[in-house]
Amino acid sequence: MKLLLDARKIEDYGIGVYIRQVFGGLLEQDFEDVRVIHLRGKATLSVPEEKEIVAEARNYDPREQVEIPWKCRHLKGYYYFSPHYIFPLLMKQKLLVTVHDVIHFLFPDFFKPRIKVEAARFFLREIKRRAVVIFAVSRRTAQDLNLLFSIPIEKIKIIYNGLSAEFFNLPPQPSPLPFPYILYVGNWKPHKNLPFLLRAFSQLSKKYPEIRLVLAGVERRPQILGFLAELGLEERCLLPGFLPQKEIIRYLDGALFFVFPSLYEGFGLPPLEAMARGRAVLSSPGGSLEEILAEAALYFDPASVEDLVAKMELFLTNEKERSFYEEKGRQRSRLFRWEKALEEYVHFLRSLD
Repeated sequence: MKLLLDARKIEDYGIGVYIRQVFGGLLEQDFEDVRVIHLRGKATLSVPEEKEIVAEARNYDPREQVEIPWKCRHLKGYYYFSPHYIFPLLMKQKLLVTVHDVIHFLFPDFFKPRIKVEAARFFLREIKRRAVVIFAVSRRTAQDLNLLFSIPIEKIKIIYNGLSAEFFNLPPQPSPLPFPYILYVGNWKPHKNLPFLLRAFSQLSKKYPEIRLVLAGVERRPQILGFLAELGLEERCLLPGFLPQKEIIRYLDGALFFVFPSLYEGFGLPPLEAMARGRAVLSSPGGSLEEILAEAALYFDPASVEDLVAKMELFLTNEKERSFYEEKGRQRSRLFRWEKALEEYVHFLRSLD
């Protein structure tokens, strides 16, 4: 088998992890040939120069529709593997694609202008027509593809994501902060439901003023800082920004527990990472989260501030309850390893030849 891996999104948080783990692992297999598309000036996978195709156009840049097919025109008999459903339409290679979620279509009001949703819809119709196989990272994502786009289930291969070995192997790290805190890891996209979390924490902090909330991965934008000021949380909520993996582990190890209020996830790596580090997880059941976390998380209603406040207070005051979910989480996280995922990808790809 000959593979052409598109690794231009390697610096993205979610898809970037997927590229490093899955595409990086595929490079170590004994396929007939593997080429990699990188973005000039950005991070790369470890690949010999003669196996690399350097692109100027990033994903979503209209120039990619011409540049990538042109630079790959000589690669005949290859499978082009896109880690995202937006891809260069003029590619002549057979198409493999991974779909991580379909949130654009479940919460279209979150994506402005409307053309973003329509563009995503167009590309998903194209992969339905053209892809040899569509990899989905959860049963929920596969079901959504089938229900929303009538993509036959037999065309979808479900392979769960995994966790990096560091989350299991690193010894406990010292807390980066000198005070007790609750941790969230992710961004401030609308479906992450962070205004809801902050309203709940604002109520909680009146009774427990010594507790802080850390939003790792959230940028200090004026709109966000204004919302914190409106709730009086400027001193009680910390925004350390984007963190490398080892720093995320330090913040996880120092946290009292982890909270994840997202309305929808195609998989949900952050709460699973928290479980691997022995942190109890409070989570919304949105999207695939209940499928992935199963009975190892304590769930709350993502529309009820009162419910989340009550669950956070339970974890703050009931060590036995918190310890129960810490142990359940450790056990659950061990089921999700990148080595296992890679083995499934390799086995399936070999079956295509």
